Amino acid sequence: MTATCDLATPTENTGEVWRIRVSEPTRLRDYFLRLGARAEIVGARCVDVVLGEDDDSTVDAYLGSWMTINNIPALAEPMTVVAHPASTSRVRLGDLLLGKGLITEAQLAQGLAESHDSGELLGRVLLGHEWLFEDELARTLAEQLDLPYMNLRLIGVSRSAASLMPAATGLRVAAIPISFFSSGKVRVAFADPCDEQAQQAVAAHVDDFSVVVAELSDIEMAWRTVAQTMTGANPQA
Repeated sequence: MTATCDLATPTENTGEVWRIRVSEPTRLRDYFLRLGARAEIVGARCVDVVLGEDDDSTVDAYLGSWMTINNIPALAEPMTVVAHPASTSRVRLGDLLLGKGLITEAQLAQGLAESHDSGELLGRVLLGHEWLFEDELARTLAEQLDLPYMNLRLIGVSRSAASLMPAATGLRVAAIPISFFSSGKVRVAFADPCDEQAQQAVAAHVDDFSVVVAELSDIEMAWRTVAQTMTGANPQA
């Protein structure tokens, strides 16, 4: 079962909720998350979406662009919801980084343009330019997605949890199972929780998991450490 980011349900967010029926919900959910919207998979083939209050576009407009680019049909319909008085709309990742003084307006503008042209996530574009550090991105990404941030150097990684998937796969998609809940659910650390390929790779080996955010270098180091405890293990194999 493919896991979704552990977000608050869209009905907890002020704004109109749209339920979109689509054959590839993970791709669509990740698209709206990159736009700064709230989005989560509901059921087998539905995605609930709420745009931010400061977004002057519409779900229909964004969905139309996505369908044209991907040649995938989808059907959207609004749902009646009651606004939660204590809730706030999700702040976009770029705005969070800008507000924290981690990047400049010029860097954000260039990063957004490159992200749009290449399809690469904004965070990876900014890291590629060395405009911010890994821990700054990881903590801000966790805040933007309402996910826990985990410092793997401090908490460590359970060998039995990590053994659920091949080290080579984990290194390739920058994800590692790190511990178990009492229910048996697995906590998995991702460098990029919105990476569809990473989610699918983990889901191929872990049936039920919860997503947390960690730094890429820490995930890579954790895999090497786990591999060293296993006789003859090679994380690059």
